[in-house]
Amino acid sequence: MTTATLDHTALSRLLPGAKTLSARPLPQGRFNTCWHLADSDRAYLLKLNNREGEAHLRQMAAAMSDARAGGVAVPQVLRVGADPGLGPFLLQEWLDGRTFAEARQDNAIKANLWPRLGRQIALLHSIQPPRPLVATPASRARHLSDLLDGLRRHRLIPTALAEAARRRGLPLAETLGDHECVNTHQDIHPDNILIRPGGKIALLDFDHATTAEYASDFVKLDRWCLPSTHDRQQMLDAYWQQRGEVADPLFEQRLAFHRLVITLSYFLYWHGRDPTQLPGCTAALRTELERT
Repeated sequence: MTTATLDHTALSRLLPGAKTLSARPLPQGRFNTCWHLADSDRAYLLKLNNREGEAHLRQMAAAMSDARAGGVAVPQVLRVGADPGLGPFLLQEWLDGRTFAEARQDNAIKANLWPRLGRQIALLHSIQPPRPLVATPASRARHLSDLLDGLRRHRLIPTALAEAARRRGLPLAETLGDHECVNTHQDIHPDNILIRPGGKIALLDFDHATTAEYASDFVKLDRWCLPSTHDRQQMLDAYWQQRGEVADPLFEQRLAFHRLVITLSYFLYWHGRDPTQLPGCTAALRTELERT
């Protein structure tokens, strides 16, 4: 997608009331081609996605709208569909602020971020999912086995490493018992946490949103965001307080299981997109298996 593709005619179809509209590409998008649009008094984010298509964007829009209706700070979806010139698109409001990644570069992360983030995640997890789903020892074991079978078919990890992952994962799958799933984001990492003026927190990019076990939403936070045990506990305390529940005594075991399966899933993700990432995946898996 080039700047020339976003001509005045195409943009006027999306925003017929805008008079002087500027557009600049945003290079950060991984799944979508993203643009910042602005007229005299309002700004927008335009996402184009020819790979997953309109159905994917509509699913993402529905997840965002449900989250927003449940009190989660999420950009408002304005339009979603397919344009004859641009293809599948999602138009949402632009929220001012800095991502967690940008703020961290400037050493601007404040302690009050963690409870605020914990409460936002709790609000998301408190929304009734589209359909009830219960994770069971059998469903977890099946998910783990399916991942390992895929890795074996593509010869992405040594057999010994696959067996070590199976030995680690299966007892955890059994220990966790039956557990009701919730609405999750599945991609809460430094670029998808927006720190707004005044310190409020918003969640961005619901490409992977799905019904899943709540602990899976904390894997990337633990890996890429949380700087200390104290900050982690602040976030979790606020999370459970917002949900109105006692802290889950099996949280660490749930997190360990999902940390393992998400680490395994990276192999299949990067295999089809950027194989140069695979050595890093192997190193991450070895590190995970060495944890006590």
